[in-house]
Amino acid sequence: MSLVDAALDLYLGAQCHGCGTPGRSPCPKCRDALLPMPAVQLRRGLDVLLVSSIDYDVAMPFVIAYKDRDAWQLTTPLGLALAAAVQHLAKKIDIGCDLWPLIALVPVPSSKAAVRRRGFDHTATLAAWVARRLGMRWSPLLRRTIPVADQVGRGATERGKNQVGTMLARPGERAVIVVDDVVTTGATAIEAVRALSAAGHIVLGVATVADTPLGRARGAAARHGKALGT
Repeated sequence: MSLVDAALDLYLGAQCHGCGTPGRSPCPKCRDALLPMPAVQLRRGLDVLLVSSIDYDVAMPFVIAYKDRDAWQLTTPLGLALAAAVQHLAKKIDIGCDLWPLIALVPVPSSKAAVRRRGFDHTATLAAWVARRLGMRWSPLLRRTIPVADQVGRGATERGKNQVGTMLARPGERAVIVVDDVVTTGATAIEAVRALSAAGHIVLGVATVADTPLGRARGAAARHGKALGT
């Protein structure tokens, strides 16, 4: 443990959100685990490319801490993961970096209640961080028009029905990439793409920090919704 970490542990009781090691979060070991490994993911009903950077089990303690425990220092590692997903997506669809300034990152909107409780919109914050890093734009084109019913315990089909028609996008003809923290069943991403497309935008794909393996999507969706209230 470094002297800085020892001081943080002694005076602030700081510890890694992933493994509980005293000191800064993430600790060196968990920071290595959070290194982006972007890959294309599949979700039934999603007709654009989806890319995620980190496995659900690694990312979730840090996503929860970032959203609900004022762990602002996690903006950088989570932002780097999201940026890597965006870059991988752009490469897959053959969008050169010279065109990046023309693309807008569109964060999936949190509920108004969640934003009030947390004091900030975490996905919008990450989208702005990534946009600055990559030389892109970001725009809050999406908004929730209907509160989403509790997702806990719902399967993929039920979650999909629960999301349909809950978002509205400002009209336009922009090339956009939808960004979010975690993809589980894909229902939220599908609704975001639908709303943006209906408003006239060209949706290039979806990029997220983390991905839940398809075989565990239902259970993860329940845990994610219960823990984070999204």
